[in-house]
Amino acid sequence: MNDFNNLTRRELLKISGLSIAGITFLAACGAQSGVVESSNIASAGTVPPTTALGQVVISDTVLLRTAASLEYNAIDTYTQVLDGGLLTGEYASLKDAVKRFRDDHISHAAAINALVVGYGGKAHECANTRVNNLYVDPALKLITADGNADAARDVVTLAHALENLAAQTYQGVVALLAEPKLRGSAMRVGQDEARHAVVLAQVLNPGYLAIGPSTDEATGKAKVASVPSAFGSLSSIQLSLGAPNSEGVKTSLSMETPSLNGLVYDEISC
Repeated sequence: MNDFNNLTRRELLKISGLSIAGITFLAACGAQSGVVESSNIASAGTVPPTTALGQVVISDTVLLRTAASLEYNAIDTYTQVLDGGLLTGEYASLKDAVKRFRDDHISHAAAINALVVGYGGKAHECANTRVNNLYVDPALKLITADGNADAARDVVTLAHALENLAAQTYQGVVALLAEPKLRGSAMRVGQDEARHAVVLAQVLNPGYLAIGPSTDEATGKAKVASVPSAFGSLSSIQLSLGAPNSEGVKTSLSMETPSLNGLVYDEISC
């Protein structure tokens, strides 16, 4: 049981791929050996036709288009926060900072898309759909739900998570880009995202509490930190949002950088 729990997502994908290959091989052997369908096997309905997945190439432009899409996730989220008046009370003073962060993301998106076009790709000027569906939309739904007295703080928590998600994405992209000239550009944008995260961490936990990882003595959970993990780590980003349940616990969400099914391939458009 412990070995199974310790498998990474990539290892699970490999195992599932091997399983599918094995099933296909056995099916082919059965057909060649004259095996016929057994009437003793229960079945219902008909199997719908399937379309083979086309070959996709993870090029430099795909990686940059994916990074650009996360910029628009941040742009759209900050716009919703500002237009919806979600920063209230002690967090109302953050409006100017949020506007500045949004402007930064607009500049980042333009810069990254310029690189995409310069290397023969097509600019991607909209948010990453999968990131929206898995993370942003559920988070905003929790934040704006009736009865959430911590909505304003939750907005800052979400913003901090999105900035870290962007920073980690650029960090991962740098290692994958084939063109050395692009790596410096990705690093410069990524460090801006990290700076945003540091500012928001200081808002959530002022002073020394935001400098490094620490634990809330009351809940036993890790506090938001400017430096949530060692440099080079691309671990999932944990956050708790929404109105507490009957036991006083908020809903937990886990964000991860875009994987293969979240990349913005060349054929994807807004």
